[in-house]
Amino acid sequence: MSWILAAQSLPQQTRLLEALTGAEVFFPVALCVIGSLLMIFGFKAYRWIVLVNFVALGYFLGNLLGQRGQIGIVGAIAGAVLMGCLALPLMKYAVALCGGLVGAVIGMVIWAYCEQPLDMAWAGGLVGLAVLGMLSFIWFKTTVILFTCVEGAAMLVFGASALLIRFTPWSTQVDWSLAHRPVLLPLLVTCTAILGLFWQHQRHGLIGNDGAPSGSSRGGGSAKASTSESKK
Repeated sequence: MSWILAAQSLPQQTRLLEALTGAEVFFPVALCVIGSLLMIFGFKAYRWIVLVNFVALGYFLGNLLGQRGQIGIVGAIAGAVLMGCLALPLMKYAVALCGGLVGAVIGMVIWAYCEQPLDMAWAGGLVGLAVLGMLSFIWFKTTVILFTCVEGAAMLVFGASALLIRFTPWSTQVDWSLAHRPVLLPLLVTCTAILGLFWQHQRHGLIGNDGAPSGSSRGGGSAKASTSESKK
């Protein structure tokens, strides 16, 4: 979300790596573990993933709004609870929003690395938001697998990069390469996400709308029953 709200300063990968390198060691390790789980079991556990994403989004937005009234922690908790409660009954639209946000980040990153004006990066983000957001209503499974793989790959690559910079004897070379070759991290994330796409495609298939939550199944069953009774 900080990338989305600060599109004019993309890319921020160096700043993010510095924060991860200076954090406690369990944080990048947790990112690696969670990212791997997202790429392996993304479609099977998408409800929990979307719920956690919405809770984190609500926490961020609530804290952002609460800081203006000097009640940051109260606003963060209220936002997390509110967004979490909204995600459960509106799961189909929550998936569309999660896919759209990941698409927005992808669109802005592609815009930035194509050497387009950074102050217009919101245009690339808007295209990605619209494409992946609308795609979830057509190919639900495809959108879920795509955004879980991209999200998991980003967590895994950033966590692993922070661990390499912190603990390996070649940390200086890794740090220099990531800092002076900004295309390297997006390339690593893309390749890792493709591996996750292949894995989940082998297990679940990639194209399709199955698995999408629907609130009209009961209504459809009653309609079929009424038509069968009328035929009798």
